Parts: sequence; C-alpha cells; structure tokens
Amino acid sequence: MKTITLDLENQIDLNKITKSIIKSKKIITLTGAGISCNAGIPDFRSTQGLYSKNLNNNIKGKDLFDISLFRNDSTIEIFCKFMEKLYTKTKIAKPTKTHEFIKNLKNHKKLIKCYTQNIDGLEKQCGLNLGYNENWKSIDVVQLHGDLNKLSCTLCYDEFQWDDENKALLKDGNMPECPTCLNKYRQREEMGKRLGGSSIGLLRPNIVLYGENHPFSEFIAKGFKIDLNKNPNLLLIFGTSLKVDGVRKLVKQLSKKIHQMKDGLVIFINNCDIGHCYWDDYIDYQIKVDCDEWCSYLEYNIPSLFKQPEPVMEQQQEEETSIKQKWLMKKLLVLKGNLN
Repeated sequence: MKTITLDLENQIDLNKITKSIIKSKKIITLTGAGISCNAGIPDFRSTQGLYSKNLNNNIKGKDLFDISLFRNDSTIEIFCKFMEKLYTKTKIAKPTKTHEFIKNLKNHKKLIKCYTQNIDGLEKQCGLNLGYNENWKSIDVVQLHGDLNKLSCTLCYDEFQWDDENKALLKDGNMPECPTCLNKYRQREEMGKRLGGSSIGLLRPNIVLYGENHPFSEFIAKGFKIDLNKNPNLLLIFGTSLKVDGVRKLVKQLSKKIHQMKDGLVIFINNCDIGHCYWDDYIDYQIKVDCDEWCSYLEYNIPSLFKQPEPVMEQQQEEETSIKQKWLMKKLLVLKGNLN
C-alpha cells in the first residue's frame, strides 16, 4: 500500500487513480463515519463533540454501541438519551461532498453498490435507495449497521417511526412499549386468555450493536455474492478505520476479486493511518486527505462526473438499440422466408 497526498509530487499516482474512476463502470464503495463528520455527525472515536460531552467517566464512545448496555437500567437510560440526541443531530444534517460523489457514480451508471457502516441515512437525502427488500438490484446503499431513523421492537422486530411520543420517552431515558405487542397483549386479556408467558417488547433504534447479529445477514451475504459476480474493478474506501471484523472480511474478499481484474484497484481515502503491514496485500493506495477534499479534487479534474448525464446520449443509445432490434427482426423475417 502506497500512501500519497494531493501534492504535485504524487501527480502520476493521482492521475492513475483518476483515470481508473473515469474508465470503470463497476465501482463499489465502502463508507464509514468519516464521511459524515463534515455534516456535523461525530465519529465515536473522536475526543471532541457529542460522544465525549454526554458520557460519564465509565462509558467510552464505542460502548454506546455494544449490546452489553442492556444488562442494567442505568446504562439503558444513557443509551436512550444519547440515541435521541444523535437522532436529533442527524435530522438537521445535510449530505456531504462524498455523499454527492457516490450519488453521481450511480447517476453515471458506475456504481455497483455502496456498503456503509453509517446509521445516519444521509444517503437517502441524496436520492439513493436504502433498505432491505427482495430486489437486491434496486438497493443502492447497504446499511451494514442498521438505520437510526427507524425504531424496532426487541421482541417482535416490527419497525416504527420516531413520532413525538417515542422521541420524548427516549429523550427521558425510557424505551417505548411496542404497539404491536401491546395490542396482542390486550386482545388476549379481553378474550380472557392466560397471560402467562406473554410479554410486551420495547422499542429501540433499529441499529446493529456490537455483539449482535444483523437481522438481514443472510440477505446481505447473498447480495454480496451477486455483487462479486459482477466483477468489480475498483473499490473506494472512505472514512473508516477498518477495525470491525466483518468489514475487514468484506474488504479482503472484494480486494481479492478486484485484483483478478485487469487494472483493478483498491483505494483508501482517510486522514488517519491504518496498519500498513496488515493491509499492504489488499489496498493499493491510501490517499491521506479529508474525504470531501478528495471529492472536490475529483470534481475539478472530472467535472462531467459531477453533472447530470446528458439526456442526448441516453436518447442516442436508445435509438441505436432500436435500430439494432429492427435489423435483427428484418434478418429473422428474411431467414423465415427462405426456410418456407
């Protein structure tokens, strides 16, 4: 792995990377908290901001995202209050230059998929498709760690919105009761059925904590294989420390596939260093710069990528396809006439 900056002395390498972005139609991106910092959403590893200011001395930023928080009432209260503050912050945040760059990759039909560790959902504001439905192809962004913008039941897993009542309860450190579970409980009660063993689930942000499995892990695994089979030739990694085991595995698998392709490249864009010895065989370049700054550099060098695709070109492609179809139909009719 070669570390470079945007200085002139690295122009040859930067040109190589820029040309690969221009040429590639099979790009995968992986994003972390670093791309949302410029939107005002902090990385939990930072020593400043929301995480450090709202914790007592016994809890680290990372611990707020660990399933062990649910072992006692005091840490649950801290979790609820913190998540409400984080949710409130995300609702006023706007997508960054890096988010827009990823949307532009989609607009120009260069993006296979964006995998994100972020839970803020800023990609949706750009017009990218999030979520987990049966049509993998329609999903632009795979949320590896869930979505803060929804609440889910700890028992039945039904999803709900952050309405005013739920938001107020979480702000006070309380988990709201699940409406689905509550209705079922009341129905049993009205029908005179035994309530032994019946329980009411609680609502929490629909995010995946350290120590728990992703509810859509099988779906993501199958979809990831589909993406690998598309033969990606460029991986762009933005704003992540690559310390989560599952993400490390994902990068290794993608790197192996990409380096089987002609001129395949894996690029890591982040201000922070990562272990060279560990990643030397998987990552070709680290561009040591702020993610948005690099995207601005790309906009200067590839201005067309940051504009809407020309509709004239799309119309021309449609016309060419129509001409080919008519030609094939004519050939088939001639062939059919000869056979008769």
